Amino acid sequence: MANSATNTSCLLSDPAAAFLDRGVKIEPLVDRWSAWPHLLSPVTQALNLNFRYLPLARSFVSAPNIHIAANDDPTMFGGPFLGLPVEAVQDVSRYIVEVESRRGAALSFAQQFREFDVTLQSADGYCLNDFREKIPSSLRGLIELNYDLNNHPRIRLYEEMFIENDLGHESAQELLLHRQRDVDRPFFLSTPRLSSDLGLFIKSTFDSEAATYLGEARDRPIDLNRLAALCGISVGNLIPYFTNEPRPAADVYSGDGVRVRYFGHACILIETSEISILIDPTFANDETEETSHLTGDDLPPRIDIVFLSHGHQDHFHPESLLRIRNRVGVVIIPPTNRGELSDPSMKSILKRMGFRSVITLDYLEPYDVPGGTITSLPFSGEHCDLDIHSKQCAIFELNGRRIATLVDSDAIDIDVYMRLVPLLSRLDLMFIGMECYGAPLSWLYGPLITGSLSRKNDNSRRLSGANAQNARRLTEALKPRNVFVYAMGQEPWMRSLMGLQYAEDSIQLAESSEYVDWCRSIGIPAERLLFEKEVHL
Repeated sequence: MANSATNTSCLLSDPAAAFLDRGVKIEPLVDRWSAWPHLLSPVTQALNLNFRYLPLARSFVSAPNIHIAANDDPTMFGGPFLGLPVEAVQDVSRYIVEVESRRGAALSFAQQFREFDVTLQSADGYCLNDFREKIPSSLRGLIELNYDLNNHPRIRLYEEMFIENDLGHESAQELLLHRQRDVDRPFFLSTPRLSSDLGLFIKSTFDSEAATYLGEARDRPIDLNRLAALCGISVGNLIPYFTNEPRPAADVYSGDGVRVRYFGHACILIETSEISILIDPTFANDETEETSHLTGDDLPPRIDIVFLSHGHQDHFHPESLLRIRNRVGVVIIPPTNRGELSDPSMKSILKRMGFRSVITLDYLEPYDVPGGTITSLPFSGEHCDLDIHSKQCAIFELNGRRIATLVDSDAIDIDVYMRLVPLLSRLDLMFIGMECYGAPLSWLYGPLITGSLSRKNDNSRRLSGANAQNARRLTEALKPRNVFVYAMGQEPWMRSLMGLQYAEDSIQLAESSEYVDWCRSIGIPAERLLFEKEVHL
């Protein structure tokens, strides 16, 4: 692969007035893996490193041909196979040795955490003091032991304590400048970013002055000499990624109503003349000739509110969030099940990324905005039956218009929404996710699970949105004026995050098509969204 820095479209004549070139991405990495929420919490990152990434790397070194053969089969994309050539075996071997040496504290913590959890599960409801005496030294002062009301023992984390003792997490952070197109990126869970041919690696935490100044280069000219000094690298290394040409100004809405713009997957921009609200920002970086769609360059220069529905990588996307950080006023998040391993604090993660204004909404709690309110709603299902609190649907009421985003809720507990009918009446738009057959529990949460997991149980607990029946029942209850099916992961720039590509007869497309046809049959305009959409209310 040619060095991506050589593809610059414009020469840089004035390093003191430099903009980031339009094709350049700033990809956040942790231990050379593309950052996703579980890699931005020191504990879940340590467990993923020890029980997912290093075993995967060792498997590639011992049997590279198996990985290569799997990557030659398009149906295997998204599986546990490194997408690297056989020539990369030596690089991966060196990577394993380097990580084992540098991240010893994190790896030891992960191993001791799992082993102690196994020991703790033998508790039978009796006082836990004897187990507290057995807590390993690396865990002491960082965890709490307790029972739930059914006498099941569990470990709770003091996440705040990992600010000072972060297990080497900050030292593992990097930024990668590159021009690889979104559609060509490897699957985020299976392939590290090792080769120097990819682009320029910059050692920097995500909340550093260097990262902040670099991010500003999308919107205003910066001085590359200052950036080079902040990054500790030479100006010459940076020059190929910059230009003196500013980006075209994005369209800013100034009408009297409400404009709703769909950026693909679950990313929606709601605008009035007074406020802009961006929901679940995961958007395309690249334009394409094949399809018309909006990109990050189409976002307004000021985003008053970012609303995050939950902590999955396709909704809470660190790279997209870092790209817009300098434009954002407030980030609204759901509450977290504090200390629960499977539910790392979204607020702590955002603070590690440099966001300072973060607001937590409880269910049914309204948040006043110019011209209306945002109200957080319960989000049922989709999280493999885990005790995860950090998930929320929402109703946005602006200038007399009402928009509900039900995200990936499978709506299986229809009684929850029946109780919300008064709040959700008179909807102008209802967005609902219908990836009705998602990945199994272990696909995302496997490294966090201590006990054995049968294949039957694993396959029964999935990251699934609504099917046609549940979506239909929900629609009968709420009677929205218009329906959009979204968050299906079909856009090509989502492939590296979703690891899926639907066949024409896939159950997800069949169920969503059945639902859309049913809506239309009863007089409700409905559409399964793909690429882009703009609605004026």
